[in-house]
Parts: sequence; C-alpha cells; structure tokens
Amino acid sequence: MAIRILVADPDMEKGKELASFLVKLGYEADSCMNGRTAQLKMYNKQFFAIILSLDIQEYSGGQVLKFIRTNHPSTKVILTMKSEQTLADAGLDRNTLAKQGVFDVFIGAEVASKDIQGAIEGHRDYRTLLLQASNEGASEEQEMDLSDDRFVQIRIEEFVSIKAVQFDIFIQLRSGRYVKILHAGDTFSRERLDKYKNEKKVEFLYFLKEDRIKFIRVQNFVAEKAAANANISLNTKVSVVKGLSQVFVEAVFTEGLKPLIFDQGKVLCDNVYEIIHKNDDLFKLMRDYSVFDPSLYTHSYLVGLFSGMIVKQFEWESRIINETLVMAALFHDIGCTKLAPEIREMSYLKMTPEQLGLYKAHCELGVQILSEQPVVPQAVKQIVLQHHERISGEGFPYGIRSHRILVLAQIVGLADEFTRHMVDNKLQPPAALRKMLSDPSCVKRHSAVILESFLKVFADPRKIAQNMGQAHEENKGK
Repeated sequence: MAIRILVADPDMEKGKELASFLVKLGYEADSCMNGRTAQLKMYNKQFFAIILSLDIQEYSGGQVLKFIRTNHPSTKVILTMKSEQTLADAGLDRNTLAKQGVFDVFIGAEVASKDIQGAIEGHRDYRTLLLQASNEGASEEQEMDLSDDRFVQIRIEEFVSIKAVQFDIFIQLRSGRYVKILHAGDTFSRERLDKYKNEKKVEFLYFLKEDRIKFIRVQNFVAEKAAANANISLNTKVSVVKGLSQVFVEAVFTEGLKPLIFDQGKVLCDNVYEIIHKNDDLFKLMRDYSVFDPSLYTHSYLVGLFSGMIVKQFEWESRIINETLVMAALFHDIGCTKLAPEIREMSYLKMTPEQLGLYKAHCELGVQILSEQPVVPQAVKQIVLQHHERISGEGFPYGIRSHRILVLAQIVGLADEFTRHMVDNKLQPPAALRKMLSDPSCVKRHSAVILESFLKVFADPRKIAQNMGQAHEENKGK
C-alpha cells in the first residue's frame, strides 16, 4: 500500500503541483486549501505526513497543529511559511514547534519539491526503504556535466548499501564531468565498486547534496546491522561509521542542525557506542589507524571516536554518557563555521595573536549555534563551551581550572589535542600519544587520570581485566 501524504496549502495550484510530484514518486498524495478540510481528511484517513502551510486559513496552521498533536501524534509534520514573521504572527517560536511535533520547517515563498521529498524520505522507516523494489542488476552508466558544488564526496571503501541503492551514485572524470554508475533502485554490488577501485583506480564516490539525509539514514541502518554481524570485519564497520560521521558533520556544519539531522546524530552515536563496546579487538585496529585527512569533518569524527574510547575506560560510563560525549565531540568545532575560511583551516598553533583571538571565539559561537535548537541537551553545549579549557588554567574561553571543567569536556579536549598531533605529524595513534606524553607542558594541561585512561585505549581490554582481577585478589589477601 502506498504511503499517504497530505498537502495543505492556501495556494491551490501549488498544493496540487506538489501532490502531483509526490504521486510520481510512488506516494498516495492528496491536497487541500484550508485547515478545516485538512482536519476532515485526517479524520477520515491515516496520513504518514502532512506538508502544512502556516499561512492556511479557515482553521489556522496553529489550530491544525494542535489538532494533529492531540489526534494524530504519529503523523510527521513538515511546516512551510512565507517568512519568519508568519511564525511570530501566529504566536509561535521554534521551541513551540519542536514540542508540537514539527520535524522540518521551510521558509520562503518558493520551496523546492526536492527539499520536501528529502524531508519526507528522511522520516520514512528503514523497513519501508528495504521494501522498495530494486532494479535487477544495474542500469546503464550515464556521463554528464554537473557542477562540483552539487556533490558530496566519500571514499569508495566507506560506502556500503542495502540491497537497493537509495540514491544515484557517481564517479568523477574531471572537474564538472561525472559518470552516474548506479541509479536509485539498482542492486548494490560490492564487487562492482571494488572493480572501479582496483582496476580503474577510483578513490571516491559522489552523490548529490540533496540526497545527504537519505545517505545518513541508510548508512546508520547499515552500521547498525553491521555492528551485530560477526561476519563483517571490524575494519569495514569502522570505515562505514567514519564515512557516515564525516557526511553527518558536513551536513550539520553546512545546512544547520535541523531536528531530523540531530535525531540521526543520536543513532550515529549509538552506532559508535556499539563498535566501541562490542569489539574487544578494536585496540589492535587503533594502534595502526592511519587517518591523516586534516579536514574539519574528519577531525570531528576522530575526536568523537577517541573520546568514546577514553570514556569507556571509566566504571561510571554508560550508554547515555557515551552518546552525550560523542555528540558533543562531533559538534565541538561547530563554532568554527562562523569563522573566516583561512582561520578555520589553519592550525591554531600557527596563528598570529590577532587570528588566535578570533579563533578563541569559536567555543562560545558553537554554543550560540546549538542553542538555536531546543533538542540539544545542555550537557552537550557545556562540553562544546569548555573543550579548550585546561586544568592548568591556560585554556580558553574563560581560563578556568581543574574541577570547574566538566570531566567529559576534559576528555574531548584531550582527544581534540591528540587528534591534531596525530594528523599534523602524520603519526599513528600510539606514537602520537607518546609524543604528547613526552612534552611536560602537555602533561601539565591534562588530568593524569584521563591520560592514564587514554593509554588503556591501546591495550588489550582482556589483559586489563585480568590484571585488575589479580590486583583485587592480592588486596583481599592482605
């Protein structure tokens, strides 16, 4: 049975046009011009989602929202409005919308149908995606001219799909020239991608930015399934999460932290937790982990991964603590998006005093950005604010010391500094940590307990448990 979508817009032509577009995509779509008719249609039929214009009359958009909240709380609401003023005139704000179950908001006289499509598909259950029919085999390749800035790039080994590929996949011939090698609906073939990699020396795959949320959802699902599959190598599991994390951070840093993206961030953090906690041999992979990409997105992923591995060493660690920590680590440099590119892309160790002054503002800028979304926990914002504070008091933005700095912020701060050492010096993790520990000023900046916990990240957890057990028995005998 087709998924039902209702379009409620005072502009009859626009509503019908959007409904027609959705029908072509395989949805059962209906449209109406006023709030009264919208409520009547929802009374008679169950809709998966409603695209509701806040400008609607004869039962206002606000009244229809209350009706949905009371009678159809599972219906996904995608809100459109001409301007922010419409929101104010209705006596609403972003916090209220979030509480009333609004998942996406589009502002402007003209909203692209593709954006609406992305929002709907972002909310569809993975099982619905899996039920979509796939084309047997693969469609013919298509060569085309497309602007580079329309694409998201991912390493070929980091892409794994469910049976039916959910979006078009491209390879790049040269700037502005691409080949579509997989069409949405084609059957996924790892062997085919390996052939491109090994025979044609293709390093990267590309997909359109409009498919980014779809990519994040599908890859989260793949990561979840991979984590529970003993036949999939740990290297593959980590690669999938790496590619997913980079695209997630890129989406947040370029599109903003929308509620739907934040929800997927929580799923991502849960997938990181599963990898860290269900793979005792992760320490072996980390000893030789060679990821030297200096980009802000890869840096955020590495800080998230190492932060999660450090906090695992503490007895008080839990799933919710790990989720909060990894989420904050992924967002820790979000304030850098407000800085000039030349500052954002420079190591703060090489900055002039003037540049450093601007750079130091990114912690508070990050909190400002995160505060725009009521779904972000206060603990995440506090970690982002304090991740450059140091127990010696020489950090920023406030120069606070030791116990006044959250332990989780101290962990992210250590992982952040460590990752920069690793990437800047192209050192494998154990060598990067040794370099840090050989620097007295670095040791002075960080908690000895957290540094000791970081050392355990590269040790066999089974041996640590064994040694702790022996020590416990010896203490009992005294």
